[in-house]
Amino acid sequence: MSSCRFHHTQMFQSELKPLAEYKKLEADLCTLAAKGSYDPFSGGMRFLDSNALPERVKEGREMWKTISDDVKDPEEFKSNAQDIVEQLIVGAGWRVTAEYVGPSTRSLLVCSNDPCGQKCVVTSKIGDNDADEPYHHFRAAYMDTFRASHVGRDGIAVLGFELDADELESCFKNYELKHPKLLVNKSLNKYRDSRHVTSNGTTKELDFGTFTSFDVCAYYLANGEADLGTVVRFSSRTGAFAHKAGFGNPQGVLPGFEDVPAKYDGTSIAAYSDHWVSNVLDRKSFLKTLEDVLGFTPKVDFNAGVVAAGEAIIESTVTGNTSTLNTTDMQTVFEDQSQVYLPINNALSEVGHVFGFINEMGQGVQHLACRVADLTMFVERVNNYRKMTGKGFSFLKIPRSYYGRLTEKDLVAAGCSEELANAVVAAMIGENKATPTGVVNLEITDDEIKAIALADAVKKEFDEKLSQVVEVVKRSRYVNMYKLLKDHINEGTYLKIVTNQVLVDIQGQDILYQIFTSNILQKNAGEEAPFFEFIQRVCSASVCSADGKPLKIRPGCGGFGIRNFLTLFLSIEVSKAMLGVEEAVKAGDEKTAAKQNKVVDALTAQLEESNPILTGISDAMTAEADHLDFAAEATNEEDKAKHLAKAEEFRKEKEHGNELLKETSDRYKALLSKIRTEE
Repeated sequence: MSSCRFHHTQMFQSELKPLAEYKKLEADLCTLAAKGSYDPFSGGMRFLDSNALPERVKEGREMWKTISDDVKDPEEFKSNAQDIVEQLIVGAGWRVTAEYVGPSTRSLLVCSNDPCGQKCVVTSKIGDNDADEPYHHFRAAYMDTFRASHVGRDGIAVLGFELDADELESCFKNYELKHPKLLVNKSLNKYRDSRHVTSNGTTKELDFGTFTSFDVCAYYLANGEADLGTVVRFSSRTGAFAHKAGFGNPQGVLPGFEDVPAKYDGTSIAAYSDHWVSNVLDRKSFLKTLEDVLGFTPKVDFNAGVVAAGEAIIESTVTGNTSTLNTTDMQTVFEDQSQVYLPINNALSEVGHVFGFINEMGQGVQHLACRVADLTMFVERVNNYRKMTGKGFSFLKIPRSYYGRLTEKDLVAAGCSEELANAVVAAMIGENKATPTGVVNLEITDDEIKAIALADAVKKEFDEKLSQVVEVVKRSRYVNMYKLLKDHINEGTYLKIVTNQVLVDIQGQDILYQIFTSNILQKNAGEEAPFFEFIQRVCSASVCSADGKPLKIRPGCGGFGIRNFLTLFLSIEVSKAMLGVEEAVKAGDEKTAAKQNKVVDALTAQLEESNPILTGISDAMTAEADHLDFAAEATNEEDKAKHLAKAEEFRKEKEHGNELLKETSDRYKALLSKIRTEE
């Protein structure tokens, strides 16, 4: 279905605060932003010089204490037991723009300063009177069914898509014919979208059109019956406000919503849906359903065994539509919601996050990915507001070794002797300027490097090659990224990326920046729960067809970060192991703490060993896609055949990389199994 596009998501949360409390929070944040002495506010708290940020955040913290009557200690912030509406307001700078209060549920619409971007509906139950509920999408039965299917937990319950009217009817018929068990609504739901306007004492009803929708269960259970937990909603809007859901037309998001005044403070960063990810029992079954009813086809396959974090092994496929968008304009691609991507994961082992998620709470939405224009700016904003207010989001911790570490090999490559290289690394570690694995202190200065104590035997060479040593040591903090991006970005930007723990991947000339929040909608620490991903796609405008004309910008440019895909799952497992270390230390259990530390070390080592293999796979995937594009654009059979042959070469190179990665994964799987079973 070519018209399919992202529309909204609906989350279920046990309780929502009164609207006045959220509006008070928004007003307080606007007051904070207006103070101006530490004001960024072209888009969030910003670095000015290397030492300015901590002082500015501290100043903001003190100012917040004078503004808010609900001051939280940032040091006590925990990702669990948070209110997702409050997190979005503080962390992302979004606002509540509409509210619905019915006989059985209450819902809020939360979105950024661009209402055509990501739209989050958050619903809580306030009664059981569905008989008088005029809107099917706000019925309490939805919450009851979702929670019953997810061990009573909150979560992301509905994925909403918009279709043109004719394709909506075709989609419904496809479900009736091929997947009738999945239908929640046995017929289309239709709602008039209208307003009453009073002028000169006369009230008129303005008809804005019709909202038509139907809901289906997303997945099948193992027994072939519908999994009632997660819903996919399809809708179509006709009339004056079709495709223009926003502040002036909240019923275009979901009928029943009424406008709520929303004031943005200049720090909100527009966000757009990029992809929505599911953890399922049977990946192929969900893929088949989406192909049958929407014509979706696989776009990227992470082959079985390739994505493995120790003993945790999954496979994943990114499916989606083929967008008709044809443009070379970056802003148009950035804001576009017509390219739908749905990554789908299933577990291949009874260990790890995906297995744990499904086993603990059932199939469901793992995370929502949102595009932003400047990811490092966005992450700075989130982190700074958390430090000032004690509210918002935190992010998944990424091992510093992901970005790089100091090695003797890099010093030798820069012209140092092996003796000097060994001495420099040993001195940096011995003087606590680097960790035992060579991760250099992020704030290291030239003078600190120059001051390392070395034996007389290498001191002369050190003085002679001081500039090379300083360059290698300082670059080691981000050397893995530098090998990908070279001098396309400066040192300051590299350090921002490392400081904010942003993940980086590259395919061809396209760059992908990613970061993952800690769990959201999580009641108790340690429980499986969904999360957000925020990304930035930097699309190359220099790829040309055979006749020299720029090719259209490929949707999803930068890919889905095969390197970062593995990093995500490794980081999830590392975070769990680190939590295990903390708990063991608190309990005085030295043996368990030591075992969990071994797990952290092994997973970190797997990441380091996998990185160069992943780079090769990524490069081959990009080259294969480029040559397939060139073949499609070729004006004669000879050029077409040449590019198809090159595409096949790179396909084989990609498959070889997959095999190497699988071998690496198998070795670390065995190592983690050994650690786990040690007495």
